[in-house]
Amino acid sequence: MSLIETTDASAPNWQVVSEGVEKWQLRAQPGENRVLIRIGAGKRYPVHSHTVPDEVFVVEGVYVDPQVENGKRFEAGSYLYYPVGTEHQASSPSGCIILVWNANR
Repeated sequence: MSLIETTDASAPNWQVVSEGVEKWQLRAQPGENRVLIRIGAGKRYPVHSHTVPDEVFVVEGVYVDPQVENGKRFEAGSYLYYPVGTEHQASSPSGCIILVWNANR
């Protein structure tokens, strides 16, 4: 039987990425990376590019990326796929939490 991994939600380990942006690493194993990102109201995730594909699921709030459909607002339940080489800067007018998963190296 395989070991079941868990993360304790009663003691989240949020780490500062930039002002008003935090991440909580849920899983980081070779070839697997899962992280929750919390973007505060009016804040932006730093500009970055992807060396591996990134998948984003909006858990709560509103997520905006100026490079996607002219800054379309993506609400909870939305899914985005960023291919290798994508450069962007995510933000949120009212705050949001997103689940990001990718294949780390």
